[in-house]
Amino acid sequence: MRLRNTIIVLILFAIVGGYAFVVGHYSVNEEKPKLIDVKPDDIAKIELKYSDRDIVLERDKGKPWRLVKPVGADADQAQANNLARAIADGVLVRTVDDKPADLAPFGLKPPTTTVTVTTFDKKTVPSIEVGKSTPIGFNAYVRLSNSPAVLLTEGAFSAGMNKSVNDLRVRDLMTFKLDDVQKLIIARDNGQTVEIDRDGDNWKIVKPSASPADDTAVRMALGTLVNARATDFVSDAPTNVAQYGLEKPHLTATVVLKNGEQQSMLFGFKQAGEGKSGIYVRRGERAPVYAVAEYVMTSLDKSPLDFRNKTIVKVDPESVETVKVKTSDGEFTLKRVPVGNWDVVAGGKTTEADIPVVERLLNQFRDLKGESIVADPMPSAQPFGLDNPAVEITLIGKDGKQLGMVKLAKISVKPTAPPIPGEPAQRTEYYATSSGSKAVYSLSDFSFEQLNRPAPLYMAKAPQPPPPQAAVSPAK
Repeated sequence: MRLRNTIIVLILFAIVGGYAFVVGHYSVNEEKPKLIDVKPDDIAKIELKYSDRDIVLERDKGKPWRLVKPVGADADQAQANNLARAIADGVLVRTVDDKPADLAPFGLKPPTTTVTVTTFDKKTVPSIEVGKSTPIGFNAYVRLSNSPAVLLTEGAFSAGMNKSVNDLRVRDLMTFKLDDVQKLIIARDNGQTVEIDRDGDNWKIVKPSASPADDTAVRMALGTLVNARATDFVSDAPTNVAQYGLEKPHLTATVVLKNGEQQSMLFGFKQAGEGKSGIYVRRGERAPVYAVAEYVMTSLDKSPLDFRNKTIVKVDPESVETVKVKTSDGEFTLKRVPVGNWDVVAGGKTTEADIPVVERLLNQFRDLKGESIVADPMPSAQPFGLDNPAVEITLIGKDGKQLGMVKLAKISVKPTAPPIPGEPAQRTEYYATSSGSKAVYSLSDFSFEQLNRPAPLYMAKAPQPPPPQAAVSPAK
């Protein structure tokens, strides 16, 4: 009996499973009909009519979208294309009422939005009147202009048709490619101007004085400009730009391209209004006033020293024959010896050096950089602790001539304001200067500690004797 029941159950499972496989494999999901018969790529014009505004987007064949109402402006191509696609993909879920006596219960008297599209071939397409969402489910009431029937479409369609002008406007403020930039000019309202020119693959400061530029800092500034987006569209035709601080802007950033084209961004006051935190800007002398995130201006509001190359010393490690080091623990010398080895000379004794440790030290001088240039020239060594440096390293070449020398200092600074609870009562700052520059640089604590090493850390470790072997009993 049990065997028979088991066989019956297995047969039933096989029948049900086979049926499910056939249905799942061969059935085709029935595609829902569309509200209107149009393809996204065929749409040339979109009109959105609301109770308080009208928005019109247009494009020519093969050309980008543009806003023509209520303002003439470039359109955000992604937003415009998504809108056209949403209109073309709107589906008919079902018909609610063929001839409703009253449209008000459906939010269609008047509709919240009326969507009208025109195709490139001037095809007449029924307008879509959008009402309110259904009380239950995720649908919305709509009606076509060529029929009295109230229909249901998916709720996402209704939400997708609710657009403001700002939703559809392009938010890019400057359009250039970084590789096409020849010059960057940043002018501040205090009369200070920084002019940076491309020098092959690198950059150089030409104003206020000639010096190599920090390529990373320049690229970051250019990246900030080209990636800046309008957070708000303040006024398309301002009658008085002084109220925005743009008559005499605090900062003007100008990009000159290789073909001579110029693009500028002017920065004014902080944006007024509750919950507003942007900065008023204009694109050159064009009329519209926008707002951008505050970090855009702070990222560009830099002094010439901020854009300076921050290399403290640059020495080829292979050219170094001798390294003289003075630290608070004493003086010692690292000296190259034949066959690629090094010796440590300290306290009158010569010891074999740990070659990887010495090489790591030398590699830091391949291009030792500071975090910032604090002053150039250094007004006095005493405030930075460089009159009595914690570390002094001199690099000497094979011909006995000095290749470079750096001095490092570590000082404790008490804050002028009362310390924040839980924060240390004082902070530690690190500074550096070199024989190749009159500047003083700030240094990271990591770089300082890597260079502030006593002689024993450069010495080769004595080989450890092998562990004693356990005695083996003779075989019996």
